[in-house]
Parts: sequence; structure tokens; C-alpha cells
Amino acid sequence: MYVFVKLGKKKMKTKVLTTFKDRIKGYRFHLQAINEGLCYPKKKSINTCFLCQRVDIVFTDKDYKILKIYRNVKTEKIFFPKRKAYYIFEFPAYSCSTLQEGEILQVTEKK
Repeated sequence: MYVFVKLGKKKMKTKVLTTFKDRIKGYRFHLQAINEGLCYPKKKSINTCFLCQRVDIVFTDKDYKILKIYRNVKTEKIFFPKRKAYYIFEFPAYSCSTLQEGEILQVTEKK
């Protein structure tokens, strides 16, 4: 399943990861350029172990209100659980420059 997230003036195709295998794999050992985002529903913490590229990480609640943004994150970082976090989004580095904490992330659901 895919959703589209509005980042500035463009919409980014984002894959919703629901299976155990997909959630473990994510962007680990991904060497090609990242051109779509990932969404982890029902998740409160994340790590960037074995990522080969930098990413932007966005924590949101159930209503897609942005709780925390981490920009240009390198590998081997651990982000501990955030209170009220429900979704975690991973995007290519520097794609979340227009987002601010407290905003509502505009998500359009497509099947």
C-alpha cells in the first residue's frame, strides 16, 4: 500500500510497511538513490543501523501532527520512544526542509 505525503510543493510516494520482513529491511543496505519514503505505522522508536545513506525522520501521532523531525541523520543512530508517536516516516535527506514541528503532515491515502 502506498500513500502520498506533501513535502513543500511536491508529493512524495511513500510505502506503508506492514509486514515483519518489510519493517526489518526498510532502507538497510540500500545502495541506490532513495526516491520514495517509508511509513512505519504503530511504531514509537527507530534506529538507523546499517543504512548506507542519510535520511530525514519524522515522528507523528495518529492525526499526522508532527511531534519531532530529525534532519540529515547518519547511520548508527538510535531514536528512543516518543510519547504519543504512532507513525514514523523516513524520507531522503534534505526533503523535509519545509516541515516544522507542530504542523499537520498532509497525507493522501491511495491503495
